[in-house]
Amino acid sequence: MDWNKTKSLFIIVFLILDIFLLYQFVNFRAAKLEVNKETTVEEKLKDAGIEYSSMPDGSVTEKTISAKAKVFSEDDISALKNQNAVLGNEHTIVSTLEKPITIGTGDRKYHELEAFRDMYIKAGSSYEFWRKDGKTIIYSQVYNGRVLFNNPNAQIVFQLNEKDKVIGYEQTMLDNIEEFNENQAIKPAVEALGSLLTNGYLANGSKVTDPELGYYTLVEVTESEILVLVPTWHFKVNGQEDYFVKGTDSEVLNTEEENLTE
Repeated sequence: MDWNKTKSLFIIVFLILDIFLLYQFVNFRAAKLEVNKETTVEEKLKDAGIEYSSMPDGSVTEKTISAKAKVFSEDDISALKNQNAVLGNEHTIVSTLEKPITIGTGDRKYHELEAFRDMYIKAGSSYEFWRKDGKTIIYSQVYNGRVLFNNPNAQIVFQLNEKDKVIGYEQTMLDNIEEFNENQAIKPAVEALGSLLTNGYLANGSKVTDPELGYYTLVEVTESEILVLVPTWHFKVNGQEDYFVKGTDSEVLNTEEENLTE
């Protein structure tokens, strides 16, 4: 055996092995550094100049619910006082107030209106203020402390006259509300907000307010008239646009093209 040739072969083999191990080590370090450099949702929002109010924290679980539009009867409207109420259709009460209600200002704003709501509107206390929109004031139905977002089947829409006094309303309501499925873990609000940014719904410098968890209609089963509502985060963007993000997987639910940022 030629010992010098064998020794040279071993040296070459060990050198190749050292180079291979060094290559693996460098790749491992690079991959680890890449993971460490991954930005958080909060950092992405900050980099985009997104200003947002304090987000709810803590772990939350909620169930999906189903409901039907309530069928009102003549008995429902005959009990209503200080107004002239009729059935617009089986799902809608249409009422004209005997005496217009002043909206009020400051701490008294909507005080008189909400007193009327609680005393003289069917299940009125189960609705809360949603927004004022031109000559209407919209209150949304609430279930278990959660607002039923943007749901025309679960609203009181008050009409205003030229003096901004409430002169009437239309009411719809969901009933036969049932919970189903197991409790589902809800993604943090800031993660839902990050989904809006990632999917192009937030322009740089946007201001986001009113983070709130409620329910949004995911599907309506026409044949049975059943609505399926899922736990959903709501955000107000720049004081104008409402966005709804599914709580369990951060899917953006209102995806109309006109809401996309350029």
